[in-house]
Amino acid sequence: LRRVYLLIDARHGPAANDIEVFDLLDKAAVSYQVVLTKADKPKRGDLPAVLNRTRQMIAKRPAAHPVVLTTSAAERTGLEELRAEIAAIVIPGP
Repeated sequence: LRRVYLLIDARHGPAANDIEVFDLLDKAAVSYQVVLTKADKPKRGDLPAVLNRTRQMIAKRPAAHPVVLTTSAAERTGLEELRAEIAAIVIPGP
C-alpha cells in the first residue's frame, strides 16, 4: 500500500468522520491524499474556500500528501491529474 486516496465532497469539505480517518491514517503512518470530488457542484467562489480550508487542515498532518486534487466526473476535470498522481506512485520513475 503506497497511498490512500480520500474522496471528499467538495460541496462540504472534510467532515468530522473524515478527520477521524485522517487521525487513523496519521497514527498508522499510512500516506494519504485528499481528492475533492464534485468540484462542479459548489456555488461559484465556494470551491477555493473549501480547497484552502482543506489544505490548512492537512498541512501539519504527518501522513498527508500536501497536494489536494479536485475532480468533477460530470465536467471530466481533474481526472488526468488524479491518474498522473496514481501512475507516479505505481510506475517507478527513472
